[in-house]
Amino acid sequence: MLFLASFVLKGPSQAALVAASMAILGLAVPPAAWISAAAIVLVTLVNGPKSGLLITGLSLLGAALFAYLIFDAPQVAIIFVLLAWLPAWLSASVLRQTVSLALSLQGLTIVGLLAVVFIYALFPNFGEYWREPLDMLVQQLAEQSEEFTLTELKQTEDWVIGFLPGLFVGSILFGTMLSLFIGRWWQAVFFNPGGFAKEFQSLDLGKVSAVSAIAIMLAAMALGNIFSVAMVAVVFVLYGMQALSLLHAVVNIRKINATWLIALYIIMFFIPHLLLLLVFAGFVDPWLNIRQRVRQTL
Repeated sequence: MLFLASFVLKGPSQAALVAASMAILGLAVPPAAWISAAAIVLVTLVNGPKSGLLITGLSLLGAALFAYLIFDAPQVAIIFVLLAWLPAWLSASVLRQTVSLALSLQGLTIVGLLAVVFIYALFPNFGEYWREPLDMLVQQLAEQSEEFTLTELKQTEDWVIGFLPGLFVGSILFGTMLSLFIGRWWQAVFFNPGGFAKEFQSLDLGKVSAVSAIAIMLAAMALGNIFSVAMVAVVFVLYGMQALSLLHAVVNIRKINATWLIALYIIMFFIPHLLLLLVFAGFVDPWLNIRQRVRQTL
């Protein structure tokens, strides 16, 4: 991917071309959308928020043209501006001004929590747009399953539809954070080799953030409604990143072979409970200082 970063840094037109083309490719291959937003992040970090906003505008024009020629739907470009590029530009602007990865991620999370409130307040039937395809899936599962009845599957479907705003915002938040990491990594490769690894591995969200996150989870347990669960989903994205930071830091401190890190990622994919355990470690890290404790065992 470094050749793309090098191309992005050549000038505004090159950066806009990468962002726009990757955005359209992202409609078929979702990870390409992360690369698209990462181009906005890189320009913003290197040249400033004004340059990042300029590239966002140029990318909008390019993506609209591509979307019109390929799908006859230029409005696709506006969707990318709202859901991918503007959040990426905002987080990169905060990171450039504060030089704090933690503040950037926390700011994104606050925006995500506000977005959940906004969707539930103004679009209470947001999940109903997916009712028809989910109905088809539930019907197929009911016909093939001997363990669950159609009524039980319908109840699960209703819950999923109610939870979709949280899932939607959480996925956007996750993608934006990945784009921020990719753009920051690109910047480090060209201007501060090895800097991103140190920055990511030392990520510390702090006690205030942890207490706030725990309060949201306790409120969700007390209320027991879909809205509160959706808020928790957004918080879990943030602390999932904190968990991965801790994991990478421990691997680096203990000088563990990187192959084991890849193996752990694969295990977490099949056993999500391991990720939950790491997320819990992220919550208590501000008080336990896990990295320092690991160093003391050497």
